[in-house]
Order: sequence, then C-alpha cells, then structure tokens
Amino acid sequence: MTQADLDMKRLGNFGKKIGGILNGAAAALMISVGHKVALFDTMSDCGPASVEKISELAGLDKRYVREWLAAMTTAEIVEYDSNRDLYTLPAEHAAMLTRSAGPRNQSLYMQYIPLLAQVEDQIVHHFRNGGGVPYSEYTTFHAIMAEASAARFDALLINTVLPLVPGLIDELSDGIEVADVGCGSGHAINVMGATFPNSKFTGIDFSEEAINVARTES
Repeated sequence: MTQADLDMKRLGNFGKKIGGILNGAAAALMISVGHKVALFDTMSDCGPASVEKISELAGLDKRYVREWLAAMTTAEIVEYDSNRDLYTLPAEHAAMLTRSAGPRNQSLYMQYIPLLAQVEDQIVHHFRNGGGVPYSEYTTFHAIMAEASAARFDALLINTVLPLVPGLIDELSDGIEVADVGCGSGHAINVMGATFPNSKFTGIDFSEEAINVARTES
C-alpha cells in the first residue's frame, strides 16, 4: 500500500483516536497514583491550594506532587489558576474521584491498569507458548476488588440490590442459608451477616488469601 492509497481523513481521525488512547492510558496511571496517595481526597477537602499546601496536607513529597498536578492539569482533571499559582479539584470531578463518592468513585478502578501492566511480559510469553498467568501473580487484585466491592455494597447492597428479589429481605430476616460462590474477600456476605443475624452465610472462593481477608473482617 502506498501513501496515495490511503484515505487521509480516515488516517487523521484514527491518529487522533490512537493519541487519545495513549493520553488516556497515561492519565489513568496518574489517577491510580492519586487515589493510592489520597491526593484527590486532600484536594477535595482543601479547595484552591498551592503545591506546597497540598503536599503538606497530604504528607507527600512536593516534587512528586508538582509533577502529578501537572499531569492532572494537562488531562483537565485538575484546574490551575496561573495568576495565583493555585490548583483546584472541581466539585463535579471530586464527586467521581474521591473515597467519599462511594460507588461513583472511578479512581479506584484505575488501579487495574498498573495491575495488568505488572503481568504484561508474562502474558506476552503465554501468547507465544500457551499456558496462562497464575492468579497469584495479580498481587494487588484482592485489595482492589475489596475496596471496589466495599464502595458498592456499603451503599447499595441492603437497600437497593437485595430488595430487587421479591420477598428476599423477609426471608433473610427470618433466617435462611446463603452461599456466595466466588465471594472474593467476602465483604458482601459480611455486610449481610451483620444485617441479618438470623441467617447463615457461607463464602466460597478458591483464593486462600481472599478467604483469610473475609474471615478477618467477619
């Protein structure tokens, strides 16, 4: 295929799409970092603030906070006032990026991107040689899943999800036996167990690590 054979408009549009994917992936990594070190939570609480103030409140190194803020400003997640040298996390953005956002918090899901990157070389190897990546290699999977599950279940499970099944709340209140197959860290059944003490809940998962987390929480 020669240059003359290309639809230049289509080529340009696809180039923009690929560039957007690359920029979005880089932003996702920085959002994951911001979640892990609670920078979104800090900025949501403090309002417009300087790099120095944000670093002090978050207890983080100023150099890294400055670089992170630059990335977040470029991604249009954080707003920068060049006249006052202040950074702001808009309330509408905080409503989807902070721990107080509950199940709307999208920043915690960004942690899956670096998690998958950890096993990229192994995945490439298995593309060429067959086989698969052991579950144990996804080292932070259970911690991320537990955090995501807690955000959803704490807000929605008892008052929104369970009532979708007619009569289920009454049955749980009276006392029934419930099995959660693939329970992960068990937060859902622990929430139900605390709410419906007359029922018996059993969590089943092939991950010993996840079961230990569930037992500790219960």
